[in-house]
Amino acid sequence: AHRYFLTAERFGAFDALRIGFVHEVVATDQLDAKVDELLKALTSASPNAVRACKKLVMDVAEREINAGLIAATVQGIADIRASDEGKEGVQSFLQKRKPAWLLV
Repeated sequence: AHRYFLTAERFGAFDALRIGFVHEVVATDQLDAKVDELLKALTSASPNAVRACKKLVMDVAEREINAGLIAATVQGIADIRASDEGKEGVQSFLQKRKPAWLLV
């Protein structure tokens, strides 16, 4: 990113993908469908699990992976799965129904 901040060079979508500025490139006529797909994925997840996932990503970024970090990550994931929302997520999956957080 430093290069592009300093030089103000213009670059296209595929260069943005190559250097990691974007995750995916789609044709213009497929953009709305891709946005809908991503929104569905983001909004269907457990709110507390999403919150914990965001925190986890920030907590582990740029850190050395060691036993303590692994243990804390495992514990955090276990806590989410054991929570009321975690249990509801598993039950709704097994019962092939929408989870309670989507019925509100």
